[in-house]
Amino acid sequence: MNLKIFLLILLHEVCSTAEQILFKKGADNFKQHRFRHFKDFFLFLKKLLKTPIIWFAFILTGASWLIWFVVLAGTDLSIAIPVDSLQYVMILIASFIFLGERMNWKRVVGTIFILLGVLLVAKS
Repeated sequence: MNLKIFLLILLHEVCSTAEQILFKKGADNFKQHRFRHFKDFFLFLKKLLKTPIIWFAFILTGASWLIWFVVLAGTDLSIAIPVDSLQYVMILIASFIFLGERMNWKRVVGTIFILLGVLLVAKS
């Protein structure tokens, strides 16, 4: 894999990670929402679509997809997807920093194994 493709995958991972963090922050605003009736879904959707953080996450989703199409045009899928697993590492770190989620040794060790696998595939 060449450096340009690897950097594009990293950019894709940053966009995807930011998108997930924003979706989670936005979803936290709806924890108390109950779906007792079918119309509750539409009220939820209306409220969701009025939330700026959700729209920013959607924009990042679109950017991430565009970058991913460029990546797929430039490398094998069997290489791109394993390297795409870097998102697991980035999510672990970002959720700890930005969401205050806990990080225990099992999550860290599992994430290290993912990172080692990514490195092996990237070197192939």
